[in-house]
Amino acid sequence: MPAARPERVYATVAFLALAGLASACAGAQKSAPVAPPGGAAPGSSEAPSAPPPPRTGLPGDAPAALQTGAADSFQEGVRLEGTGDLAGAAAAFERAFQADPGAAFAGVNAGALRERLGDEGAARALYGRVLDRNPTFFPAAQDLVRLDARLGKAADAEAEMRARLEKAPDAVALRNGLAEALLAQGRLDAAEEAARRALKVDEKNVPAMVNLATVYARKRRFELSKMVLDNARQIDGSDPAVWNRLGFVELSLGDRNQALESFRTAAALRPDYPEAHANYGAMLADSEDFAAAATELELAVRYAPHNAAAWLDLGNAYRGEKEFDKAEDAYRRALRLDPGLVDCHFNLGILYLDGDKPGLPTLQRLEQAVAFFDDFEKAGGKDDKLAGYRKDAARAIERERKRLEREDKDRLRREAEAKRKAAEPAAGPQAGEGVAPPPVTPAASPAPAKPAATPAPARKKAKSASKKPAPAPDESGGAAGAAGAERGDR
Repeated sequence: MPAARPERVYATVAFLALAGLASACAGAQKSAPVAPPGGAAPGSSEAPSAPPPPRTGLPGDAPAALQTGAADSFQEGVRLEGTGDLAGAAAAFERAFQADPGAAFAGVNAGALRERLGDEGAARALYGRVLDRNPTFFPAAQDLVRLDARLGKAADAEAEMRARLEKAPDAVALRNGLAEALLAQGRLDAAEEAARRALKVDEKNVPAMVNLATVYARKRRFELSKMVLDNARQIDGSDPAVWNRLGFVELSLGDRNQALESFRTAAALRPDYPEAHANYGAMLADSEDFAAAATELELAVRYAPHNAAAWLDLGNAYRGEKEFDKAEDAYRRALRLDPGLVDCHFNLGILYLDGDKPGLPTLQRLEQAVAFFDDFEKAGGKDDKLAGYRKDAARAIERERKRLEREDKDRLRREAEAKRKAAEPAAGPQAGEGVAPPPVTPAASPAPAKPAATPAPARKKAKSASKKPAPAPDESGGAAGAAGAERGDR
């Protein structure tokens, strides 16, 4: 097996949206966007992926905070989501929200699940209904903005946030939603202004601080970004968005070990926080801890199944674990989600070049590797190592073809030899061809007459004939077979 080749690895995942925390507290907050400092992640999109369901579960005093019937429906949603029945869970959360319109977290949970199920229209309507009742609930504003941004409608999200701010100018949640919409459009100065205005209303608002730190990082003011995040961490060290953003800044500052620790912390704080699991998993894969990377990335794609970059990184982890079929499936899944993610072709080429696919002949596998490299270049992909990989593939294909030719020749020799050996017993020596005939018993003479004597010369001839050995069978076939066997062992 050749030495491991570097795949295209993405240690960053942009704008994975999350549903709101399942908390009865209207001020529960969520993560900020996770575009990498200084710009978007390679291969990732500025548009967010569909959000995962939130941490579903009620605080101890939540049933008392919900109106009659809402608590039961909410708990039913928790149970159904745990069994994987996302449609049933979404319906249950929506019933809870209908029973108690003040239960904003239930409405956001329903919207998040609808979005995961691919019903963006229903999801957006639910986020809007939550904001109609509670414009201060940041998870609803964030998820609405991220949904629009993922669909290429960040400008529409900006317009909606501004319209809602006219009715509720002091709603920090809407101001933070506006900042995210501006970040999605790359309008950093306007996003900075929106974040600062949110902090004027609430100087300890952590989502606003994360948005501001994101602006600074995009402007490559990494030290200032880190300072803001350190302050946010002092206010709320349990917010995974703070640690996730801090990981990016530490990477930009060259502190890889600390970045890995920050991503690990973010992932540990919430099992259903896909950004952190995707980023932590990608870094683990890059460090060749493939088993741990697969665990993290499986969580990421579970809660953000539409994120192509996370699927690509999961494919890398599976490849490191020599799980050929799983790796191929993950790469192909990423390509279906984002046909423009051309590095999927590159990684598929490496997988087929170096791996062993059960049931697929080696020559076909190697030729398929070349085909994937062709697809990569046709799609506009470029990589300095590609020429070397093509040479490796060409040499491997030539060796395999020669091996198959030798095997075919050896097979034909063995078949011919087997036919000759099978024919030998039926072609034995004939009478009169050097083998003395069986002796003839003389007829009995009446007694007392004596039998006639055989002349001495004739007796001698008969003895010599009977003693003459039979000619050996033709040995030319055996010699040829031996020579063939010897060549086959080379």
